[in-house]
Amino acid sequence: MSSAYDLAIIGAGSFGMSTGYYAARAGARVLLIDAGDPPHSNGSHHGKTRIFRSAYTMGPQYVSLALRSRELWERLRTEVQKPDVPEAAHHAEIYREIGVLSIGPAGSHFLTSKLQSCRDFGIPHEHLTATELANRWPGLRVPDGAEGLFEPQAGVLFSENIIRAYRELALAHGARLHPNTRVLSISRAPGSDGVHRIESDRGAFRASRVLVAAGAYSAEVLPELRPVLQPLRKPIAWFHAPDELYGEGVFPVFIVNDGQKREYFGFPSMGEDGLKVGRHDGGHPAVFGETLPPFGYYEQDERDLREFLDRYLPSVGPLREGGVCLYEISPDEHFLIGPVPGRTGIWFAGGGSGHGFKFASAVGEALARELTGGNVTGSADLSAFYFDL
Repeated sequence: MSSAYDLAIIGAGSFGMSTGYYAARAGARVLLIDAGDPPHSNGSHHGKTRIFRSAYTMGPQYVSLALRSRELWERLRTEVQKPDVPEAAHHAEIYREIGVLSIGPAGSHFLTSKLQSCRDFGIPHEHLTATELANRWPGLRVPDGAEGLFEPQAGVLFSENIIRAYRELALAHGARLHPNTRVLSISRAPGSDGVHRIESDRGAFRASRVLVAAGAYSAEVLPELRPVLQPLRKPIAWFHAPDELYGEGVFPVFIVNDGQKREYFGFPSMGEDGLKVGRHDGGHPAVFGETLPPFGYYEQDERDLREFLDRYLPSVGPLREGGVCLYEISPDEHFLIGPVPGRTGIWFAGGGSGHGFKFASAVGEALARELTGGNVTGSADLSAFYFDL
């Protein structure tokens, strides 16, 4: 069994890899363990792109966290351009401002809460009528009574590039990574004055503190999380689309809500990938240890996305490629981040519920500060996300 680390992180995805980077940079002895070899396609960070925006419907705590995250994405974007960074991270694109457009019924909570957060926090934005939306983006078909909120400083995070960059930078600062390693249990090491013993299928490790950030698989490590985590299979797809209507520089990232529970999101056609679209609500329950059924296994995988496109983006062409990913849903879709009740020295970061990646930089920075006591700056406060079981 290895000598004790200051911090062991189980799950080196968005929250976990970010925390590992900030903790290692601050001088902590960090161990990262992942069941795959990140970035990989068995979690919630693949698919190349994620939305970044600051206007939010779920409360000011998320807006504050998003604003700090933006600062850190900008900093990471600068850092990977430095000549001395590891080759795998060098010049990787992190963030691109192309604007995010939210569309929903006028007066809906979906729009009014975002507008209020823009006003409260000074977020640059435009409030657009249905006519203005249609005139500005001819590829849109906007229902009567809809309005839009456009955030010009929002845009695209390149999720797999980010995981790779955090990985290489964490390793450069002395972190250790054990990929393709499945954690079996966490317990107190006998006679170790609070040190934890982490059993895995590739040996045992010791750490003073432990962060579980294994996404949809976290309940396999901490069974007490089962009542508050629901893994869901989510289909996503890329479609052929004319660049003159839906290409980057012409069309923004988009989120469309019908005023009830149906909500779709997507990205303009970027490079050769085509227009990307997914549905935020819905999904099929996933089972740990079982391979996710591929895109197209369920008839509605493509049909549901096609119906949305025909209604709102009618000039989008046929399917180009489909895929699936995992959401890790909390009961109210709020994050679950904090000390695990009844488990001294063990923290959990999860409940991303399909909207967590954009916050990974600030969450990682704040967790590193909380878990290592090291020289980690930053003002993000995670106490709003503490939870009971």
